[in-house]
Amino acid sequence: MKIGGEKRIGVSNILSALYFLSGAMLLASMSLVGGLPIHLALVGVLNISTSYSLTRMRRLSFYIAVINSLVSLVFGCSSLIALILLLSQNTAEGLMLAGFIGYIAISIATLIYVTSKRRMFLQK
Repeated sequence: MKIGGEKRIGVSNILSALYFLSGAMLLASMSLVGGLPIHLALVGVLNISTSYSLTRMRRLSFYIAVINSLVSLVFGCSSLIALILLLSQNTAEGLMLAGFIGYIAISIATLIYVTSKRRMFLQK
């Protein structure tokens, strides 16, 4: 919708930007480590593709977003558990924990949003 000649920013645009940011951060962290954790690249590319599909809002976008949300939930929860169990608690690791909690929250929000707007996605 347009309000006063400007485009209105919707929930899908916000989630799309957050997914793009998290995908770029995962790809950057993989390159900083030296390319060994391939799973970071996989989840990062999935996040960027979900970002694009949430912007386009086509029929396939629903399935891409649901699959990526589930993959991101598993990745985020397993990483969060590993951080809690394996690392000592200092400021840098506290920030990593907060980042993973935010990542899990984004995944849950996307899953809820996409499933609640399922008809809108599947009609296009």
